[in-house]
Formats: sequence, structure tokens, C-alpha cells
Amino acid sequence: MFPVLLPSEIFVLTFIVSLLIAVFAVLTKGIHIHRTAKGHAGREVQSVHVVPTPRIGGVGLYLSLIVAAAFGGMTKEFLVVLGAAIPVFVAGFADDLGYSISPRNRLFAAMLSSLVAIVLTGHTIARDVFPGFDVFLESIVVSAMFTIFVTSAVCHAFNLIDGMNGLSSTVAIASAVSLAWIAMSVGDQTMFLMALAVTAAVLGVFVLNFPFGKLFLGDAGAYSVGFFIAWIGVFLIERNPEIASWSILLAVFWPVMDTIAAVARRVAKRMPIGAPDKMHFHHIVKRLLDLRLKSTNAKRWSNPLTTVIMAPIIVFPPVLAATFYDNAFVITVCMAACTLLYFGSNRALYHVPHKL
Repeated sequence: MFPVLLPSEIFVLTFIVSLLIAVFAVLTKGIHIHRTAKGHAGREVQSVHVVPTPRIGGVGLYLSLIVAAAFGGMTKEFLVVLGAAIPVFVAGFADDLGYSISPRNRLFAAMLSSLVAIVLTGHTIARDVFPGFDVFLESIVVSAMFTIFVTSAVCHAFNLIDGMNGLSSTVAIASAVSLAWIAMSVGDQTMFLMALAVTAAVLGVFVLNFPFGKLFLGDAGAYSVGFFIAWIGVFLIERNPEIASWSILLAVFWPVMDTIAAVARRVAKRMPIGAPDKMHFHHIVKRLLDLRLKSTNAKRWSNPLTTVIMAPIIVFPPVLAATFYDNAFVITVCMAACTLLYFGSNRALYHVPHKL
């Protein structure tokens, strides 16, 4: 049995383990780059990178979370989420290794992982969703289906925003820190520890990912971190009635809203919903930077600069979530305001190139 460490000690240990595995992956890339750089050498529609780069940061993230669980007291919730995440982690990792797992099958894997989590814990989203909808959520079948839909969507959304150096990691850290703050505020030590561990695990990969993009989270990493964050949110809602359900959605605002925009865009263009494109918010920001940065050397910085520029608006909704988590009315107003801000700025940015 491992000794139980303090939260601060677990944070440091998780970060170190994640970082060491990330460094090892980069130092040994000559051995595995032919398998682990799929999709990040300009070969996919959504790719913005031209140098083959390992996309197996998710391995270090997942293994470091196992270490965190071991030294965090092996709580049931932590172990359940680690175990339930296996299907979506494996599907993502297989795609990272070049086995071309379709987005639909990866989404199915996320749904399977959520189903396993529901079966093992009995937790579902069953309150404070929409006026009148809570009546339907009284049915375990309906609440289970709704929970699978929501958690899988969040899981998939984190993968869709994994396009720039540090972007997905920044979103994940902001969301995890917001949930950690909420958990600490309501005295939920278990969820606080889980959110803290996720933050540390992502930070370990972030060091190698930003700004120079030496290692990517990959599908395994993006899906896994999305799954963990989504289920920390579900646990918080079900274990703590004082938390407004929409505050959890606000904590993961950016990936969810960017995914909704992507689906709406593809439906409007009569494209398959799963079809990749370069019209995500971060793609538009990068193109604007490319237009402004004249020299080739300067343009090399447009990728990490995109993350820097977007960081304030990415962090803003999770900060609101952590501040007003116990006030349903204010959270609803914040959600509406952030949604208007997102779509308004997205539309404005889209038309800027035509004016230059």
C-alpha cells in the first residue's frame, strides 16, 4: 500500500512523472516517430504543423494520473474514472499510432467509457438542466443517456480544439483549476484532489508542448483529459447540491462552444458533421497572425502566439464558473453573455481578412 500524500505533494509528484515521461518520449522520438507523428506533418486537413512531432503526450498524462491515484488514497471515484477511461484512451492511442480510428468510433469509445462510469458509480446528471426537463431526468434511463451524451461530447470537444501549441492544454488547465476551486469551496476533498492531479498531469506535457511543440497530447491525451474533466464535473454536481449545474458547463465553455460552432458550420455547408476543417476559432486567429507577420521567421511564432492571444478569453468563463458556482441565476447570465461574446467575436474575426 502506498503512503497517502498531501495534495501539494501529489501535485508535484504527478507533474514530475508526467514531465519525465514527456521528456523520454521526445528524447526517443527517433525510435517511434514513424508511428507517433501521424496527422501532424501537414498530411491532414486540420493540421497546422509541417515538422513530424510525437503525439503521445497522453501516455505520460494517463500514467501520471495512475500514480496520483495510488498516492492519493486509491479513492473509488479516482479508480473508477481511470478504469472507465481505458476504452477511449485505447481508441485515441491507436489513432495516435496511425491506425486511423474514425472520429465516430472514437466517439463511440467515449460513450462506452461513460457508460462504464455510470454502471460502476450510479452517478448521472439528474437535476437543474432545463426548466421542465428535470422531470424526464428522474428516469435513470433518460438521465444515463443524457449523461453519456454530455460527457462524450465534452470528451470529443477537447480533441477538436487540440490544434495549436499549448491550446488544448491551456483549456484543460483552466477547466481543471476552476473545478478544483469549486471542489475546495464546497469541501469535496476527493474531487479537489482529482482536479488538482489532472492539472499537474497536463502541465507536465505542456512544458514540452508550448511554445515549441516538441510533443503533442494526441487523441489519447485530449480524449482522456476531456473524459476526466467531464466526470469530475458530474461527480461535483451529484455530490454537492449547492453547485449550479451550468457552472460546470461554464468551466468547460471553450471546447463545448467551439464544437457547437463546428457542427453548426458543417450542417450549414451540408458537410458531414465529423469532417475536419480549418475554420475553428484558433485557425482563424492564426491566419490573421500569418497575414500580419511578414517574415518567414516571424510566422513561425504565429502558432504559439495564437494560444497566448486566446488565453484570456479561454480562461474568462472558468473564472466566472469558479466565482459564481452557487448562484444559478448569475451562472445562466454568464453563460448567455459568454455565448454571445464567442459567436460575436468569431463572426467579426471571420470577416477581418476580407478587409485587409
